[in-house]
Amino acid sequence: MRLFLFLGLLLVFVLEGTDSQYNRGEMLYFSKGCNGCHGPSAEGGGSAPRLAQKHQDNLIKRLIDFRAGNVKSQSQEMMMQFALKLNDQEINDLTYFFSHHKCGDDEDVSSELLGGFGS
Repeated sequence: MRLFLFLGLLLVFVLEGTDSQYNRGEMLYFSKGCNGCHGPSAEGGGSAPRLAQKHQDNLIKRLIDFRAGNVKSQSQEMMMQFALKLNDQEINDLTYFFSHHKCGDDEDVSSELLGGFGS
């Protein structure tokens, strides 16, 4: 009986933790102004790529590269200015939100901004 109670409580804490990370990422997305270019649902548009449902590891790598100044184009330089203001926890929260957020558009948007990364 105790084992089932322990497992149930563990499941609640795990689910709450991921919801919190998703919510923190969503709050950062809007408070940092990401939605201005990438759209209200991270669906992308114009020269801004879709971020919703992209692989988290690839997004983390790109944001860390941007933050380190590893850019190859003018549009990537613009992203560098945003990434410089992000700490590791914020990058993890944002990319968790992106990788789990469904934008309702299944079309994959490729862009040199992401350097070929994504789904």
